[in-house]
Amino acid sequence: MPPRDASASPRARDLGRVEAFSDGVFAFAATLLALGIRIPRLDDADASAGLQQLLIGQWPSYVAFALSFANVGIVWANHHLMFSQFVRTDRTVVSLNLLLLVFVAFVPVPTAILGTWVVSERDRPVAVVLYGALFVIYGVLHNVLWWYAAYRTDMIGPDLTARERRALTISWAVGPVLYGLCLVLAIIDPRLSIAGFAIIAILYLLPTPRILALAQRARKRRRGSRRG
Repeated sequence: MPPRDASASPRARDLGRVEAFSDGVFAFAATLLALGIRIPRLDDADASAGLQQLLIGQWPSYVAFALSFANVGIVWANHHLMFSQFVRTDRTVVSLNLLLLVFVAFVPVPTAILGTWVVSERDRPVAVVLYGALFVIYGVLHNVLWWYAAYRTDMIGPDLTARERRALTISWAVGPVLYGLCLVLAIIDPRLSIAGFAIIAILYLLPTPRILALAQRARKRRRGSRRG
């Protein structure tokens, strides 16, 4: 039996338990996303169409799966980054985090609905709004949790500077706004909303801040060389 870490405080262990439980929910939700993809079987009523045709016909489910898997990965990464700044937890943090995880666990449902109904002209808007609204609500709750821990209470470690805290706050505040704008696009065409969801995922997956910083440095160097 491995020795227990006597240096770990009860508060640190509580924070670790919250993170471990959260990681489990994220992993479970990401795994369940695959259940929205139908596995063709020989005894299906449409099996005569052939396996290749049945697999190709499920392209909306593949798109929904890839989109949601990317989004779950993004929100997990942001969740992990946020909790890595905490030095302790309390009942409010636990409660808000549980509320967040409710929506994480629910992601496979709108994903399956989107993958099934996105081909329907009549019902596509409902599927898109249901999908996007979940991430808007999640983003708002994520920001509420961050504001509570970072500004209302003293739960952030001393290593995080005020500038870094402000940068994280701005970065996370943009998320639900972007998803909200994508929902507005559904009024024009729900397919524009889906494209917007994909663009958001790509922007968050790519090292966008680093790319912008490098571009800004390159512009400064060019200006300096011109002046010289």
